[in-house]
Amino acid sequence: MSLRPKFQNIEARRWDDIRDAWLEHVPTFPGPGARPDPGLERLRPLQEVPLPENKARFPDIPGLRLNLLWEAVFLFHKCAHSHLAAQRLGHLGMNSWSMFNAYHSAYIGARGVMALLGIGLPFLPNGGQLLVDAYPQPESSKNVRKVRLGLWRFQEILIVRLPQLDQRALWQGLQRVLRISDVQCWDPKIRQELLDVAYERVTVPRNAFLYKAAFWPGDDLLVDRTDTNVARFVGTELIPEHEGFLIRLSFVVYRLFEQLILDLAGESGVIRAQVQESRVVKDPAAAELARYNAFLAHLTSQDRI
Repeated sequence: MSLRPKFQNIEARRWDDIRDAWLEHVPTFPGPGARPDPGLERLRPLQEVPLPENKARFPDIPGLRLNLLWEAVFLFHKCAHSHLAAQRLGHLGMNSWSMFNAYHSAYIGARGVMALLGIGLPFLPNGGQLLVDAYPQPESSKNVRKVRLGLWRFQEILIVRLPQLDQRALWQGLQRVLRISDVQCWDPKIRQELLDVAYERVTVPRNAFLYKAAFWPGDDLLVDRTDTNVARFVGTELIPEHEGFLIRLSFVVYRLFEQLILDLAGESGVIRAQVQESRVVKDPAAAELARYNAFLAHLTSQDRI
């Protein structure tokens, strides 16, 4: 089922505005990789909001932005961990299962990208699935101009009721956010790659592992294989039928997530301290990251052309 009408409630936004607004809501982390406390799903002020049947705007909900940012940072740690884990499997010769794990890294990263851009997707015990926009555009055109001039403080929260999300719906939501967000720190090519993939097709290669009894993409089912052909597993664009689709998907999503959070870290020492302890940023030259680094090098070489 398409959730397009629901996701259209996510309106245009500028990352620079959101990045600057986050600086007022940076958590006090107990340490690197600390879990969100309590997190959106356990945030009492959110649980006490009279939830709408469809959608509604509310005055600021105490702790909501702080917890959403904390979740975004924690999702970055999870994404970096799973991003590295998938590549370690490939580095060891378990290329096929590394593709499966790469999908889940991309899925975590997709949620994280949305969170950094102000979109949370909590499932409340007594409220069900919600879309929470911590930075909705003001309804007045006069105030929209104030946002663009840096004179606006976000003082509302938009909550939209959703049916429980399946994985295809998450990719549909991510594409909506990518499409309407002005993010100067992103690599425009890989952003466009994600937009060019039909959201219904993103999960198909991953699902084959689970639901097709005779499916196994490589020749490593019984014996690990060593294959240094990076292009075979990454490719040069996101094509669901390509053998390297799931690996490239994880690289593209991780890179967009990384570019966002590094940009925020440039403005916040607290966020920077968290990011510097993440698995990939901490050791970017690790041997297991050879494919990802080759992907980055290819992007750089394309930019020079």
